[in-house]
Amino acid sequence: MSESNDLLVERSSQLTPEDIVFLHEDENFVIVDKPSWLIVHPFKRFHHEKTNLMKLVRDRLGQYVYPVHRLDRQVSGPIIFALSPEAAKTIQDQWHSDQTKKEYLTLCKGHLEGNGQFNFPLRDKKFKKKSLTLYRVMEHLDDCSLVRVEIKTGRRHQIRRHFSRRMHHIIGDRRYGHKDLNDHYLEEYQLQRIFLHSYKLRIPNPWTMKMVQVTCPLPPELRSVLKKKGLEESILSSI
Repeated sequence: MSESNDLLVERSSQLTPEDIVFLHEDENFVIVDKPSWLIVHPFKRFHHEKTNLMKLVRDRLGQYVYPVHRLDRQVSGPIIFALSPEAAKTIQDQWHSDQTKKEYLTLCKGHLEGNGQFNFPLRDKKFKKKSLTLYRVMEHLDDCSLVRVEIKTGRRHQIRRHFSRRMHHIIGDRRYGHKDLNDHYLEEYQLQRIFLHSYKLRIPNPWTMKMVQVTCPLPPELRSVLKKKGLEESILSSI
C-alpha cells in the first residue's frame, strides 16, 4: 500500500460512531453508508486495522451487529447489519432473490455505448461461475463514461473484472485498471480511490413484506471529479 493510501486508511481509523450515517433502522436490521477506505468487518488480512464499520455501528447502537454482505475497502455505499444472528440468516436468504436490486455508479475508461450487459463467467475460487452485470451509460466525458451498473450475481470484484476484461477499466482501480490513466486522475483530479460507489439498494423486508430502498449520494471526492470534468449540473444534482 502506498504512503498516500496509508494516510487515507489512517484517516478512516479516526472515524467515530457518530460519523456513520444511518439510512434505515428497525428492530431487525440497519443500513448504513460505508465511507471509502473503511473495512466492513475485521478479518485476517487487515488484523492490524484500528477500527472497522461493524465496530463503529456496534458502538453507536450499544449492541452486537452482524454484517449481511460487504463492499471492497475503497468502495462506498450502503451496508446491511442485522441485529441478531437469526435476523442475519433471514436477510441473507433475501440477498440473492430477484427482488433485491444493487445499483452502482462508476466512471470507466473510454466510451461505452448505450445500454448493455457483460454476461460471461468469472472464476470464483477454483471454478468459473455465471456472472451477469447490467449497465446503462449516463454520460460521455472526454476519455471516460459515467455509467449506472446493476449486478445480478455476486462474484468477487465482479464489476471491476467485467469492465476490465472488456477494456473499460474502472477509473482508480489499481488492481484491474489502467496505471497511466489512474496516475493521470490522481494528478489532475486528486482521485485517491476507485471510482465505484454503491448508489442504490433495494431489498424485501422479510418481516413486513414491504420493500426497503435506500439511496446513497455520491461522495464529495467523486462528485468533485465529475464537476471538474464539466458534467452538467442537472445530471450532477440528480446523483
